[in-house]
Amino acid sequence: MSGIMGGLNRVFEWIMRLSVINILWILFNLPICYLLFSILFATDQSSMFLFLLTIAVLAPFIFFPATTAMFGVVRKWVMGDLDVPLLKSYWLFYKENYLRSLTGGIILTFIWVVWGADFFFFAKMNMIISSFFLVGFLFLFLMTVFFFSNTVHTELKLFTSIKNSFFLTMVYPLINLMVLVTSAIILYMSIGVFTFLIPFFMGTLIAYVSFAAYFHKLEKIQDKTSEPQK
Repeated sequence: MSGIMGGLNRVFEWIMRLSVINILWILFNLPICYLLFSILFATDQSSMFLFLLTIAVLAPFIFFPATTAMFGVVRKWVMGDLDVPLLKSYWLFYKENYLRSLTGGIILTFIWVVWGADFFFFAKMNMIISSFFLVGFLFLFLMTVFFFSNTVHTELKLFTSIKNSFFLTMVYPLINLMVLVTSAIILYMSIGVFTFLIPFFMGTLIAYVSFAAYFHKLEKIQDKTSEPQK
């Protein structure tokens, strides 16, 4: 198909790909989604703390494997394999990477909990400390999405993968800025403007942008390392 009909067909194919994987991601995260929804109706601080603590306990077992599987399918798309079977591939990536993403999830969740606890106790002291915690949040977000990308793209040992995710977060700040700005726009549009995007596109769009940036970084690093020494 070519022309307008061909373009529309490609658009609908992408809508189908993104929405199917995003719905699967939501379904695999249903307990955490329920807890996040419950936080909106929490009447006191202790209830909110209990919900957040439960999410932190469940995240390595539920959120990290489900998100890793989503990144696995997105990786196929970024690398040109657009006809990958969606349901089968998602389940395959989920099973293959479950233990690795669970273990890495425990480590990263612990880091996030430490950041959250410090933020709760210290962030309100002054603007400088608040800014420091904001930078820490952005850094952890990038490190986490690069960990998901690293998990599905390489076969490195766990701590090497986490270390590489850390260093990838340190290099090419313009690419990092692009990921942060794009993710912020997607989150804002999904939560604040078009709420219907949350179950259909929010997760997969962020995953696509994040893995594309990760893959672009790897290509730039490989190009530099392959350049002949003067």
